[in-house]
Amino acid sequence: MAQALLISTLLTIAGLIVTIVMGFRATPAHQGDHILTALVTVVIGLFSQSMTMFFFIGTGKELKDASNQNADVVQRTKDFKSRVFPAAMWAMTAIMVTFITGGGVGLGKTPIWLHNALSAVSILMYARAYWIQIRAMNENATLMERYLRE
Repeated sequence: MAQALLISTLLTIAGLIVTIVMGFRATPAHQGDHILTALVTVVIGLFSQSMTMFFFIGTGKELKDASNQNADVVQRTKDFKSRVFPAAMWAMTAIMVTFITGGGVGLGKTPIWLHNALSAVSILMYARAYWIQIRAMNENATLMERYLRE
């Protein structure tokens, strides 16, 4: 499961890059392709981050139960969440605001430089989230191997 979540985050980063390239190359006839690619990327990105948060909620509960509420395990699962959740929320916020400002650009209400800047911020936020999540998932896997061997 953890690998699938990390892969979906990488797919989001790749999707953002493809969407940006399509946006810069889009003619009026191809703007729909840019919008459709952006929509798919946003859906995958929101899914990847929200499911990652649920992953840590679920494994944290299992670990706490399996370790009989061991204080060290409880603290470590809280640490995972305190690192992963803010990064995931910032990544989701960045991609949603970028998508919304893209609509504003299409309507002529938002400057294109703002949408472009937010696109770069979205890539950075997802890359940051990926880095934080891969480290937390590795630590979480170590705990799971120790307490959930069945």
